[in-house]
Amino acid sequence: MKRNESLKKSITNNDNKGFTLVELIVVLVILAILAAILVPALLGYIDSARDKQYMLNARNCMTAAQAQLIELYGQSGGTVAEGDYVIPGGSPTSAKNGDSDITKTEFAQKVLETADMVGDNTPYCFMIAVGSNCANNKSAAGAYTVTEHDKYTVYYGFYMETESAPPIYYYNGEWSKSNPRAKGTNKNTEIFSEYNVVKSGPLKGKRLQYYLISNKTKKGTITSGGFWDWLKSMK
Repeated sequence: MKRNESLKKSITNNDNKGFTLVELIVVLVILAILAAILVPALLGYIDSARDKQYMLNARNCMTAAQAQLIELYGQSGGTVAEGDYVIPGGSPTSAKNGDSDITKTEFAQKVLETADMVGDNTPYCFMIAVGSNCANNKSAAGAYTVTEHDKYTVYYGFYMETESAPPIYYYNGEWSKSNPRAKGTNKNTEIFSEYNVVKSGPLKGKRLQYYLISNKTKKGTITSGGFWDWLKSMK
């Protein structure tokens, strides 16, 4: 009987003993090592997932814009009078290139709705460029060739989802973080002329006309120097 009571006390004492300070330190060190290994990987995974969603949203906007242009192409029979806007509803713009602000037009709304980027999700800035249909200053713009098909094809795009998001660019079928319109120290090395005729590369000789679909930048409209200086300053 006494033996059983002694054994019971021994077990009880062992159960109440808990961890020693050394054991607690060892556990904390192990947890710290695991955190050092797992946290960067987890953060990298989160950043990667965010980047993929960001690119997906940009692609959706571009796909929606091209789809709406194809619809216009079908409606017009592939022809549009020179000097008229391929995308209707724009504001009168610079005689240099006929660039147009269509941010509040039916076309722009359809693009954003199709991409599910409306309301709070509306991009900070989204712009596309197609083959120019502008008849103004043709001689000043230099030699260029634009087909009817070019006027309904998106060759350039600029996308920023939020004010703090990195800008991304669409150029001739590819997305990049590098701005093909970046302002260089030497104008001779820039691939776009003053009148937006492409001077080099696979699109050489094409003149582009820009349509601003979404703009929260407060940098002015697509017709203002402030907007273009802001865009060209990005690398």
